[in-house]
Amino acid sequence: MVIIDEKTSQHIRGQRATASEVGLRDVAIMSPPNSYVVAQLRNLIYYHLDNNHLRNALFMAGRLHAYDPRSADALHLLALCHLRLGQHKLAYECSRTVALKGAHLGCAYVFAETCVVLSDGREKEGVTALEKTRGLWGGRNNWSTS
Repeated sequence: MVIIDEKTSQHIRGQRATASEVGLRDVAIMSPPNSYVVAQLRNLIYYHLDNNHLRNALFMAGRLHAYDPRSADALHLLALCHLRLGQHKLAYECSRTVALKGAHLGCAYVFAETCVVLSDGREKEGVTALEKTRGLWGGRNNWSTS
């Protein structure tokens, strides 16, 4: 796709201009991801995680995250694959931004797990991330006495 400004629109309407005069810049404007592709990749990732094919799951999770980079679910699956492979610092980095916002429970869980494993004073960050997601899980457990 191309960003269209006034000079570009003049060029499109028939007035001649060179690319340097117009100042065209190619910009990848991503269309929404195809839900079938996302669902298929997600199912493949869960299949490989369930069958302990962690490298395959990581490969698929990387493809899913590249295909849908704005998705917290894709980021969660990528971080989960890193966690299961023992790549704790990568899992920490993948899940950190979404977990600290409290936007995705799975990312907060992976982030908290990595904080405990890395155990260099980060445990409080993991607890904070889980507390921020309390609204997502607080009313859904049977252990709560309140």
